[in-house]
Amino acid sequence: MKFKILNLQNLFILLTVLVLWGITAIKIEPLMHYHFQQMGFLTSFEFFKNYSVYPGGLSDYLAEFISQFFSFNFFGSFLIVAVASLQGLIAVDLVTRLVGKGRMAYSIFALVALFGVMVLCDYRYPYYASIRLLSAFVFTWAYYFINKKYPKQSLFCWPVLALLLFYLAGGPALFVYTLSTTAILIYTAKTKTWMKVIPVFLLFAGIVPYLGYKFLFQQSLGNLYRIITVKPPELLAYSTFYQLIAYYTLLPLILFLFLFLVKSPEKEEVIKLKKGKAAPKVSFYKKPYFSLYLQVAVVALLGGFLFMQSHSTFKKNILKIEYFAETEQWIKVIKMAEEIDIYDFRANFQINRAYAHLGQLPERLFDYPQILGVNGLFYDNSNINGSFTMPNSDLYFDLGFMSESQRWAFEGQTLMPNSPRILKRLIMINLINRKYQLAGEFLSVLDQNMLCHDWVSKYQKYVSDTTLTNTDPLIREKRRFNPQTNYVHIEPLEDLKLLFDTNKENSFAYNYGSSQKC
Repeated sequence: MKFKILNLQNLFILLTVLVLWGITAIKIEPLMHYHFQQMGFLTSFEFFKNYSVYPGGLSDYLAEFISQFFSFNFFGSFLIVAVASLQGLIAVDLVTRLVGKGRMAYSIFALVALFGVMVLCDYRYPYYASIRLLSAFVFTWAYYFINKKYPKQSLFCWPVLALLLFYLAGGPALFVYTLSTTAILIYTAKTKTWMKVIPVFLLFAGIVPYLGYKFLFQQSLGNLYRIITVKPPELLAYSTFYQLIAYYTLLPLILFLFLFLVKSPEKEEVIKLKKGKAAPKVSFYKKPYFSLYLQVAVVALLGGFLFMQSHSTFKKNILKIEYFAETEQWIKVIKMAEEIDIYDFRANFQINRAYAHLGQLPERLFDYPQILGVNGLFYDNSNINGSFTMPNSDLYFDLGFMSESQRWAFEGQTLMPNSPRILKRLIMINLINRKYQLAGEFLSVLDQNMLCHDWVSKYQKYVSDTTLTNTDPLIREKRRFNPQTNYVHIEPLEDLKLLFDTNKENSFAYNYGSSQKC
């Protein structure tokens, strides 16, 4: 019977993994994370070096490596669920080793894996938070084995592991490790020496980030204690909320819960039967199957609640509109924008671009509510922040105004320096402007991105043989439309006049100009 229950439990764990994979791939879509955050992992030593100079940097480096594969939606989903599942399996293994095999293994696994996936419902979520937490799980797991084999020596190993973890994963991961190993010490200690040791460990974990800030690392004190480090731009910043806090407190909470609720490993009750008497009937509610089915039902309800609370279809659709615009799928941009019931200025901006690319802008201008007037065609520059820099660069590239497109690309690069999208834009602008040496330098940087080798190979030929640029239709067109005068951007209407004066065949600029006057 117990063997059958364990098999059924493992089956439900496997089904949960598959369901989470499907939800991640179909509903959350890591591709939208990649599009919005523009992950840019480079293989150079300099790139690695930048991550080695602050606590948590090496976990961040690993997170950058993993998250670049979010550009492949199903594979990225697999990686997300694999990391969350590994955390869940470590939690189950720790509880099993401490209190014996119980009936709550499914709930432990599912809760940890569920939160590991649900935090990604926010597309600003920095994936390094998950990898840092995984480091805390692994170090806690390692400490359990050290403590089991060498109980006395483990007290001296603990601070060594703590310092190493702080460097690898930062302050919050150190706190998770400290609280989790505290529960392990209390449970496994044969004497009450833990009452003297644990306060020292807690004090050690609290003061290490401060000492690191004071003497070693060029980091703000707050960032050494925060789960999410504060970085610009403000709009891209992820705001820590209850799901992430719960995610980080799950392991110590589970260990302490079992510490107080379970005094000894679970044992099966042995019932001695007298000859000729039948075994007493066990109530349905006390059967192991009922407990497992109840856990599955509760986890499913909790998962549905968390998903509804944290996932916004509207926000995802806005990101998809911007993704379709980036990949020049203009029909999909229009279709998606028209399906959204709520007015959004970003959808307004992109649907106008789509109309213009399809040659329908003046005629269909008012098919979509132009509530912001001119600012639906051009973002209000006084209010632009991080996430609007590349859409602005895209528009000026469409219009043929390379200096202004380059300006906004550089603005974006200060915030996302290794973004493949921004690097590609700067390469194209420099090829159009015949600045081949500068284009080559950007190509050498982009070539360090393992996902961009094919793109680099294509345009590297243009630098080696500059006459090839004359065979590229896009480069030829933008050269004809690009103003050659030194011009400082003042306001969109003046830009459009200059573009139209430069080349009367610039229908894109003409349509934007006539629409602006409307």
